[in-house]
Amino acid sequence: MQLEKVQGFLFDLHGVIADSWQYHLASWRTIAEELAIPWTPALAQALPGMSRQASLEAILASAQESGRLLPDEFQAVTDHENALYRQYVAAMTPANRLPGITAFLDQLVAAGYPLALASASTNARAEIERLGLQAYFSRIVPAESLAAAKPAPDVYLAAAQLLDADPRACVALEDTLTGVAAAKAAGCITIGLNRDPLPAADAQLSSTAELSLATVRRVLGQLTRSTETL
Repeated sequence: MQLEKVQGFLFDLHGVIADSWQYHLASWRTIAEELAIPWTPALAQALPGMSRQASLEAILASAQESGRLLPDEFQAVTDHENALYRQYVAAMTPANRLPGITAFLDQLVAAGYPLALASASTNARAEIERLGLQAYFSRIVPAESLAAAKPAPDVYLAAAQLLDADPRACVALEDTLTGVAAAKAAGCITIGLNRDPLPAADAQLSSTAELSLATVRRVLGQLTRSTETL
């Protein structure tokens, strides 16, 4: 696909716009300690991209304690994690934007591309406000409206709908395996942003610092040529 045919850009939040996964991991580490469950590098690697419910399930499963909490107890723990995380959100500033993101957003706006935030976080709007990015993201998927979290495609389908765009003509930017799976399931052209491999992404950059319209144009051109040779 040519860049000129792209109908919009859909952004994940954590790990794409801001490095806020570090705060979720800090909150979940506190939860694990309170539950007397060992915090491991495997959990730190697995949780990014997961919903709050899936994250707690993964922590419990890591200690073979999946049935430990009753439904009310489970909800109380996820609410507690959210409260811990919101303390971090309250301290966020524009300095928490990832490298290159502001310049890239400016390029997209100047070129007339519509933007939407495809985050399943219930704190997304508050984070965007703390980051000072309200002018870029007036369209934010209401997480509470989603029937299923990533890797289901719901959030990306909803984000494309906010732009009145075909998801197959939208570029999604994601940093996790779960997020890439969601964007691809929605049909989006997906650019992964991670030093570690994201095999399902259509293309991958090692960091947000590499983002630019010129880079996106190059990536889309490579994808088009690759498709033509099949």
